[in-house]
Amino acid sequence: MQRHSVDTTPAMIESRVRELVDRERTLTFTTLATILSDCRWINLLRALNRLEQQHVISMTPLPWDYEIRLATSAPSFPRTD
Repeated sequence: MQRHSVDTTPAMIESRVRELVDRERTLTFTTLATILSDCRWINLLRALNRLEQQHVISMTPLPWDYEIRLATSAPSFPRTD
């Protein structure tokens, strides 16, 4: 099975993560990886790490996953609806 290549630059992944977390408020890593199935896990983890270091999101370890939520001091991502 071959995957289709999609624009998955670090900035694009971060933007997509911010948009999803802003909309959903709380996601697990597994859910996020499923939604962003065109991204490799390592690239997604790197983007999550950068966003956490910038205090945009917070990640909480769960027994077999991570909970990802918007950091309390983070500004909302502008909606495009």
